[in-house]
Amino acid sequence: MTSTRIAVTAGDPRAHVELAVGALAPRLISRDAVRAHIAVAAAGMVLLGGDDVQIEIDVGPGCTLEIEDVGGTVAYPGARSSWLLGARIGAGGTLLWHGLPFVVTDGADVVRRGSLTLESGAGAVIRETLVLGRHGERGGRLVSALTVVDAGGPILVERLEADGTEPEPGVLGSNRVVDAVIAVGFRPPARPMDLEFDRPGAMARHLSDHTHSSPLDPVWDAWVAHAKGRADVPV
Repeated sequence: MTSTRIAVTAGDPRAHVELAVGALAPRLISRDAVRAHIAVAAAGMVLLGGDDVQIEIDVGPGCTLEIEDVGGTVAYPGARSSWLLGARIGAGGTLLWHGLPFVVTDGADVVRRGSLTLESGAGAVIRETLVLGRHGERGGRLVSALTVVDAGGPILVERLEADGTEPEPGVLGSNRVVDAVIAVGFRPPARPMDLEFDRPGAMARHLSDHTHSSPLDPVWDAWVAHAKGRADVPV
């Protein structure tokens, strides 16, 4: 399957934006000399059994790329499918990605991996919401991993394995929804219950049985505002 690619580099008077359609179709909403706002939506039925979705993100030095998910993603029953994201954020750059729910239906088997590489002074804020099953379902099998590194080494290495048919205490238990806001490359205004990393960054996480019960919208707003303010400061 063809890779989806989104790349932005600084330009005058407007940033240069490269968009390639794969399983996802990116669309330019707005841009200025160093910022681009992109919407992404499924280009067809995604994820079907056996699909291999690949997404490449490249944020140029000093640029801010804001990605807005449209419609979310549903993984349907069938053979194992994969969702692979690779992102590079150049020196002083910022990536903001607000993902909508990623739903793993009954009978689905999904591997979801994300890899972010940060250059000097780069940062990112990501919202991801993982859901086991549609309403009335228990959900299929999900392996979700995220790795974030910079020149100093790993900032975050995380892996979640869950199966709606075999819930495990200490993993998700009876919960179906894992909602998270993740900031890396800087110190966001974290709450007392949030996890602050040894390296610059933090995670706010909420487990529940419904997406509408998450309290993380204000966290996303605050951390993005902090990231945007930081991006306005010359590196």
